[in-house]
Amino acid sequence: MKGTIGKKYGGRVGRAVTAAVLAAVLFTGTCMSASAGQFITDPVTQRSRYQEDDGSFAEFKWVQLTGFFNNGRWVYVGPQGYVVTSDCATPCPVIPGADGTYMVDQRVRSVTGAEGQQPVFSLPSTQKDIQYKGLRQALDAIPLYPDATTGSPELDAKLDQIFAQIITPDMDTHDKLKACYDYLIVNTFDPRYEAGQVSYDNVPMMDIFSTNFDAALLFYSGSGVCDNFSAAFAVMAWKIGVPMYIAGGNTGKSGGGYTPHAWCQLDGADGTVYIFDPHIDYSLALRAGKPSSYARFGVPAAKVAGKYTGVSEIFDKVR
Repeated sequence: MKGTIGKKYGGRVGRAVTAAVLAAVLFTGTCMSASAGQFITDPVTQRSRYQEDDGSFAEFKWVQLTGFFNNGRWVYVGPQGYVVTSDCATPCPVIPGADGTYMVDQRVRSVTGAEGQQPVFSLPSTQKDIQYKGLRQALDAIPLYPDATTGSPELDAKLDQIFAQIITPDMDTHDKLKACYDYLIVNTFDPRYEAGQVSYDNVPMMDIFSTNFDAALLFYSGSGVCDNFSAAFAVMAWKIGVPMYIAGGNTGKSGGGYTPHAWCQLDGADGTVYIFDPHIDYSLALRAGKPSSYARFGVPAAKVAGKYTGVSEIFDKVR
């Protein structure tokens, strides 16, 4: 999966791949030094553990990696020295889950964007909700702090080009987000499910560990996986001014069981968590052979509690 991208960009495309690559690096049986100890592979569990020089296993601490492409990045070791997170740019808050998993909260975004930036508000709308009652009202009530730039002139230009095609002045916040969602479902694809021409030649170079880069891969190549779909939707939402963030965990499979996944979330003023999952809605529309039903466009998390579990990472959440 995504082998071409991995070779071009040092094996890192999206957060799911980061975890896989980190596992491949740490679980080869070769020790990698970091700080004053080393990583070893547990022969029974085949999981990576961090062992201090005195032979003991460190617990509940961040350890910096050295060597390979993730040099200087950090992982968190939990009980008995087992590595329980993917690699992170810097140490960040770690939240233990009730099921024994650990969630890391990375790349916190500013609530106000640029210093002194004043919020703007949605145009009023009398249109009905398309799927979930009250969603339009909740979205249109959000104070908006639009991102002026992604930090990449090329990505900024790409977003401007897309928005010129899909956004009109009479749209409220709800319909702007829906237009972005529709764009991804109609104009991009997952190469595991559909055949198509894929090229990464024009992808602008930027921090390959960033959400913007995950999004750029989808915008410029037209293809990607859940990491790229969620990143692209989040970046589009930030351009509108909506404080969307990304969650990583597991989602239910149609045949039963769960699979690693990434999706977007938004916190409502009343505490409701709304899920936006363009990759799942793309998959459902593809399977049904008809336009999206918007089953995962702003669905309250409580309505799909059994479909999203084991959240282990949160990215780009406003604090």
